[in-house]
Amino acid sequence: MNIKNKSLLKSAVLAGTAAYLHLQNTWIQKTEYTIPVKNLAPENEGLKIVQLSDIHLPKEKVDLNKLIDMTKAADPDFIFLTGDQIQGDGTFDPLVAEKLFRKLTAIAPTYAITGNHDRHSPMFTIVLDLYKQTGIRFLDDEAISVLAKGRKPVVIMGLSDKSSAIRKIAKDFLKKIRLRKDWQGQTRLLLAHRPEHFLKYHIDPEKSADITFAGHAHGGQIRIPRLGGLYAPGQGQMPRHTEGVYLLPTDPEKKLVVSRGIGGSLFPFRINNRPEMVVVTLTNGSTSESLEI
Repeated sequence: MNIKNKSLLKSAVLAGTAAYLHLQNTWIQKTEYTIPVKNLAPENEGLKIVQLSDIHLPKEKVDLNKLIDMTKAADPDFIFLTGDQIQGDGTFDPLVAEKLFRKLTAIAPTYAITGNHDRHSPMFTIVLDLYKQTGIRFLDDEAISVLAKGRKPVVIMGLSDKSSAIRKIAKDFLKKIRLRKDWQGQTRLLLAHRPEHFLKYHIDPEKSADITFAGHAHGGQIRIPRLGGLYAPGQGQMPRHTEGVYLLPTDPEKKLVVSRGIGGSLFPFRINNRPEMVVVTLTNGSTSESLEI
C-alpha cells in the first residue's frame, strides 16, 4: 500500500471513529420495560413513567428538543428525574434548564431528586429555584401520595443523595422518609440516584418500594457485548448494576430500574452506550428483560 492510500485509509478510519462517537453520544435510545407490580390497583394498569437520569447540564450532548419530543410521544403519567440534572464542577445556563424543566412539566407531573453532582454544584440553589418556578416537585428525603388523571393514588418517595461518610454508617437509607398510615396499600415508587445501595433501600419493610428508579452508573461508560459496562462510580470495575431491571434477592416482587442516563461527566465519551430515555409501564401481568441482582 502506497503512502497516499495509507493516508486515505487513516483519514477514513478517523472519520468513521468520529462519526461513531458522535452518534453514540447524541443519538437517544428509548428503552421500554413493562414491570409487574404486586396488588397493583386495576385503575393503575398501564400507568407509565418516563425516567430521565444524569443529564449533566451543560455536558449533555443530546438535542434537548428531541428529548422533549420523545418524552411527549411516550405520553407518560409521571416523569422522574433521578439525579445529576446538572454537572457538579461546572456552570450551566439557567435559561436552558428553565426551558427544559417547563417543557417537561407541561407533559406530565415531574419529580426530581439530587445526585452527587447536584449536591456538589455551586449552582444548586439556582436549580432549586428553577424547580419551584417550573413546577417540578423536588423530593428531599420525603414521600408524597399523588394521583394521576383517571388513576388511583401511588406513593412517590425521593431519596436525597448522601455524603460518602453518611453512606458508610447508614443502615436504613430511608430513615428520614415518613409514610402516612392512610397510604397503606398504595404502590410505592422510589427515586434513588445510586443503584449500588439497592439492598439498603429495603431495610424497612414498611417503606420498601415496589420499584426503585436509579441512574449514576452511566451504563458503565464503555459497554462490551455480553460483558456489560467496564466502570461505574460507586461500583468500580465490571459493575453489576448499569442498565436494565434487577430483582431484589429476598423478594423478587421488588425491582430496581437502572438508567444509563443522558449526558456525560468526567469521562468525555460513551462507547457502545447511547444516551437513554427509560419508559416503564406498570402491569399486573408478566415482565421481560429482568436481571437478578
